[in-house]
Amino acid sequence: MNEKAILAEAYQAAQNLDLSTVSEIITTDIDVMIEKIGSNKSLVSALVTSLVKKVHEPTQDVRLHRTDFENGYSARVLDTQVISPFFKDNFPKYANKESSFLTLATRERIKWTKEEGEELKIRDKKLKESFLNIFEQIEKFKISPKEYLNYLFAKLIELSEAEEALFQSTNLQTESLDVLNIHLIIKMLQEHFESKLSSRLPVVAIYSIYEILLSKFDRHKGKQLVPLQVHTSSDKHGFGDIEIYTLENQPFEVVEIKHNIPIDKYLIFDIAKKTKNIKIDRHYILTTFQNGFANPETEKEVIEYILELKKT
Repeated sequence: MNEKAILAEAYQAAQNLDLSTVSEIITTDIDVMIEKIGSNKSLVSALVTSLVKKVHEPTQDVRLHRTDFENGYSARVLDTQVISPFFKDNFPKYANKESSFLTLATRERIKWTKEEGEELKIRDKKLKESFLNIFEQIEKFKISPKEYLNYLFAKLIELSEAEEALFQSTNLQTESLDVLNIHLIIKMLQEHFESKLSSRLPVVAIYSIYEILLSKFDRHKGKQLVPLQVHTSSDKHGFGDIEIYTLENQPFEVVEIKHNIPIDKYLIFDIAKKTKNIKIDRHYILTTFQNGFANPETEKEVIEYILELKKT
């Protein structure tokens, strides 16, 4: 069998494995690896790479994980091409972005024997001992690498199922408690804004946020939120939809809000013209239009125009 077939067979066997029948010699060290997988997933992936190699080529000493060792092999190539993709498909939480052999603990030119392995950069002594002990059991005492692999996958499946159950339970609790997060709030606002006669709603939403935040930030100490003007009135007496003034009645922060209207350079021009010779600390332009701009070219024009205004 090739390496992918070995992984598939082990994963299938793990799903039906009775954990109580597995030898303590195997469970003791694998349990340590699983217990500490959160901060050491590269070691687990490196171990799987070695176990698969040993099943595929029983005569290969998998402690020699580099080609620059005499009679060694490239564990990194096997991990990158076969093991990492397998983890991404089956155990994504514990998959490495590229290869597990990029960490200091796995990439160094140190043989994974009991003696030389003491030099491995693994801080947890118990973890290092278990990692090296598995290789000794396989190479020195001829314990089956298949049995190690099956049990390791069974524990990973068990761990993944427990975490999924916890995730689902948390979701149910969140729904029952009506807990909100930023994504849910944005979704609710978007649905609200899509209703009829909704052009004023984005202004009301942002204004409501300002009412809450104004008393919480040092930046807005000594500032006042100007009451909203009638939507149909001309804003020639103001600078935007939402305005924050100083106690000396000077504009401090202004928010211009558009509903389903893309931002373009002419909008920037109008605001720049309206606020000419007026010192405003910040001026925000917000829109509910998807992506903000009609196209990338318009976005580029706006950015370049704003830079010109800053220079001026």
